[in-house]
Amino acid sequence: MSAALIGLNVCVAAITLLGLGYFARVRMPRPPVGKYEPPDVLVVMAVVMLAPLLYLELPRTAVAVVFGLVLCAALQFTLAPLLGGLGAALLAVLAVAVTGGLALADRTLAVLVLTDVLLAVAVVGVATMWAQSGFKSVHTAWFAGLLAVYDLLATGLSSVMDRFAAQVMGLPFAPLLAVTRGDPPVALGLGDLLLIVLFPLVAAKAYGRAAALLAGALGVLASSAISVLFATGTLTGAFPLMVVLGPVIVAQHLYWVRRTGRERTTAEWRAGALAAVPVTAASPVLLAALGTPGAPGDLHQRARPGDWVALLDGEVVGTGPSAGSARKDAARRGTGAVPLVRQV
Repeated sequence: MSAALIGLNVCVAAITLLGLGYFARVRMPRPPVGKYEPPDVLVVMAVVMLAPLLYLELPRTAVAVVFGLVLCAALQFTLAPLLGGLGAALLAVLAVAVTGGLALADRTLAVLVLTDVLLAVAVVGVATMWAQSGFKSVHTAWFAGLLAVYDLLATGLSSVMDRFAAQVMGLPFAPLLAVTRGDPPVALGLGDLLLIVLFPLVAAKAYGRAAALLAGALGVLASSAISVLFATGTLTGAFPLMVVLGPVIVAQHLYWVRRTGRERTTAEWRAGALAAVPVTAASPVLLAALGTPGAPGDLHQRARPGDWVALLDGEVVGTGPSAGSARKDAARRGTGAVPLVRQV
């Protein structure tokens, strides 16, 4: 069992790194969802809460079909930026069909491995789409906090998730990252995996690389710590991981907001801007650059609180009312290298 637990957490770490790499290199089309608001988080939460109850009432075959269709759609939009829409659709349908065929042929190990691979790709795509389409750090913190309460009730204080796991275990496309199907199985729920992968991506957008790496490390650490308790026999039944992971995510959100003043918006992230810094907390390099007499023209005099400035080698090389306009101003002035951008 210890080897299986190690394997599970290695998979979690690999999927987290895959998510960060995909997020950094791929720009997914923004879905027509408008701007995320707190009610949107509540809607997602309602779906998460009601879905297991619905699946418990469906025949196992119907559950597998529903999961297969959902997974096929998630695979298509995840792979589309890499393969094109048609190529992604063909590969998604083929992967789901092969997995379903292996399930009918009773190839349990192959089905388990393929389901894990397809689930990992889909989770990376869904997390990236949410993060790039405007899901904020505060939204993720609320989602994680609410999910922690729900997980405590559904897993720790009732049998809902135990019955749900028994219903889907062994099915193709089951929403579980499973390493074994024993008693108890070594597996991680889809909601837990999604939050572990999602928050580092949101943190990267909102606060930068350091926050993303910390979030990824703490997510894997939380999963690993619970695995140690299982390996030593301290825990023997299903454990609500979100009871640990939820507060960890909320604490990180509060820390970074307090440190940076606010999180970077999606538009600022797409423009390549660094997280905004209040003028009173600006770095010495920024303050020195704003007062550098050698800055081109009168740029150091033009920058006002609330403006954006482009910095290169300690000099202000462009200004503007937004991050993108500051970069464009720097380009118009002949700056060849890509400058850093901060708000003053």
